[in-house]
Amino acid sequence: MKKTVHLMLVDDNKSDQVAIERALEDGKIACRLSVHSDGRSALNKLRIFAENKDLPDLVLMDINMPILDGKQTLEAIRNDSALKHLPVVMLTTSNRDKDVIESYRLGVNAYLTKPVADIDFMNTIRQLENFWFELVVLPK
Repeated sequence: MKKTVHLMLVDDNKSDQVAIERALEDGKIACRLSVHSDGRSALNKLRIFAENKDLPDLVLMDINMPILDGKQTLEAIRNDSALKHLPVVMLTTSNRDKDVIESYRLGVNAYLTKPVADIDFMNTIRQLENFWFELVVLPK
């Protein structure tokens, strides 16, 4: 029987959302996915999840989003006592040193750039899935 994990994706790019969903469906891990297009929506949902003791196992987040961007959202997560332990991975097209350094300064657990080619993007998601859901011990 497959292990079921709870993943939150925060990304305003619909095609990236679909590609990630497709890669997760093709993977070995059964996944319950919560998708949000901006940081404010994600934070609101995370707080509801926290109240219900149903936090995601991992948050995948883009940097460039409307309303609250990924760095602002990460900072809010790290400043919230109910959420600060959540593993957060930036999955973004930005490979700017400034974004990488600031994301780690704010407490991101990993920073990945989205490959342009579809096959490379799918492989990145599969490797991420393998690492975070098969190798790493996540908080309960």
